[in-house]
Amino acid sequence: MINIKQSEQVVYINLDDSGKLTKNEELCVYGGLVFLSKAEKDKFITQYRSIINDIKCKYCHKSICNNKCPEIKNTNIKPSDKRRLMNYIKKYYTVAVIIFNEKIYDYILENKPSKGRFIDYTLRRLIKEIIKYLININLIDPYKVVKIILNIDQQPTKSNGYYNLKEGIIEDLIHGICNFDYNSNYPPILYNNLIFILSYQNSTKSYVIQGADLLAGTIRKKGLMYIKKLNEINSILSFVNLKLYFPNTKKDHQS
Repeated sequence: MINIKQSEQVVYINLDDSGKLTKNEELCVYGGLVFLSKAEKDKFITQYRSIINDIKCKYCHKSICNNKCPEIKNTNIKPSDKRRLMNYIKKYYTVAVIIFNEKIYDYILENKPSKGRFIDYTLRRLIKEIIKYLININLIDPYKVVKIILNIDQQPTKSNGYYNLKEGIIEDLIHGICNFDYNSNYPPILYNNLIFILSYQNSTKSYVIQGADLLAGTIRKKGLMYIKKLNEINSILSFVNLKLYFPNTKKDHQS
């Protein structure tokens, strides 16, 4: 849970995905962790790494150790180890984008640029909701400089890609959006300079991305169990502090 008071207004957002935006899968999920200082981020890394070091040897099947440990991911982790890591992850502020693929228009699912733009839109919405929440609870002053560091898993072969994500986020937060087609206006929420850093990280070297991978996979697995019952999904995913559902406009925020 976010409870840090700080002088520098910096927000670390760390995201990974589970499932793809395709008609062959029911859910696409982005899960992530939010930190409000380098000290908080480093504390997470130190403890997460300690747990990984304690369990990693059981995932290595080599007869002679060469100190090249396999990455422990949502797809290969044992249930008991997953519970241990998730119990630690839940101590921090967690967020998610949950996309119901069957409700997405075919022209989006069948076109790579369209999929990329749709993913960008959902991530922009998520980041805006994170910043709005931090403003509402007085952890960010919108009239002072804000620094956002967005870390996303590096996936060179990703099918949908990211399209102008950085520019879109800055536009949303600093300038707002005016949609003439729908006669709607979304004003800015930050009124000073925004320093925005977008970093694509190798999950094998990033414990924050490994944590986001485990969170996203857990959310998707639980979500698939209740995909037809949105209220029950909310209940089963109550450990996630902020959830956005697409294309459903419902937002669920556990403070």
